Amino acid sequence: MKQGKSAQIKKFKKQKSLQKFQEKKKLSPFDYNEFAGFLRARFFLTKQHSYQKETFEVASFFLDDLIATMVQQNFSDFTSDKHVIVKMNEVMQATLVQSADRDWRYFITLMPVLYDIQSFLAKEASVSDRFSLQTTPFDPNFWRMIVRTVLAVNYFRFQGQDVAKVMSEGNAIDDLQFKFLNQNEQDDDFALATIEEVYKGLSVTEPKLSGKDVGPKADKLSAGAIEEEVAFGKRMVETFQKTAIKDVVSDQEVQMLLSFHKGLAEQYQVTHREWTNDLLTSFAKKHLMDYWQPKWDSLDGLGGEIARYVKFLDRKKAVDTVRIAELEGSGLDHFVDIQALNKLLGQLSDQRVEELLQEPKRAEK
Repeated sequence: MKQGKSAQIKKFKKQKSLQKFQEKKKLSPFDYNEFAGFLRARFFLTKQHSYQKETFEVASFFLDDLIATMVQQNFSDFTSDKHVIVKMNEVMQATLVQSADRDWRYFITLMPVLYDIQSFLAKEASVSDRFSLQTTPFDPNFWRMIVRTVLAVNYFRFQGQDVAKVMSEGNAIDDLQFKFLNQNEQDDDFALATIEEVYKGLSVTEPKLSGKDVGPKADKLSAGAIEEEVAFGKRMVETFQKTAIKDVVSDQEVQMLLSFHKGLAEQYQVTHREWTNDLLTSFAKKHLMDYWQPKWDSLDGLGGEIARYVKFLDRKKAVDTVRIAELEGSGLDHFVDIQALNKLLGQLSDQRVEELLQEPKRAEK
């Protein structure tokens, strides 16, 4: 039976309404940098002044890793315009376990803000068409147990042992995580003195960094040539800072970049004209922390500015033999970030670690 005009109009309106709804819900193509950058920016704007400076920096690193793990575990859904349901407990545990290149203090200072980070992502997910979170009520003691287990696993990793083999041969990891436990009447605590004693003398596993280790040139630079290189570096870094978007290049970044000019001249006897990928990565691995003292300020992402500066020098026709695309893919950015973070964590006193564990947030003014 043929529909009347009124019925046809109603059907048309319903179709148009459904079409508009579908168009509204259709997601734009997934861009990881845009997705992660938005969440990082939101965290910075809402949390930067809430936490102690050390806690905020550690939380920023964890959030960055958490977002990466979240996308990695749900990559096909994120990239196929599906609304993604993120199993938050699984993602958080995986992120902690994969943090195999961090000083033990990283996990202790992170513990008090794990709930806040989860709550932050839940809030962002509640207004996002792209993802939502599936989780359970936050149990501090459960996450303290997870952190203690990660500390136990990393202890064997730092010794160069095969963790899977250690786990298959006995209860060494379980025994050690219980050793790190200090129970009281209400909640579990960390036995900080025990953890510090167990880790004493162990070197943290360094992040992967491609490139060959190289040595200094046989012909030494004169004192005058080194001074000229340092002066050139100062001019270039200042120009780099002035021509960047406001506040993008921090004073800490300036000091880090200057250390490459001075350190490569003094340690490897080369000027900027002779910089190569291997020289840059070798210096970062062996000498950077002798020339630069990082500070608790915008650490996460700092290493990526090295390649950006080299690009700047390339545009100025000041470097001849650096392969920028390979430098960006070498792992130098992550390596420098983690080295700086671990150095600062290693300098925290026992008292400061305890303070951050008890009072992660700044006092309200």
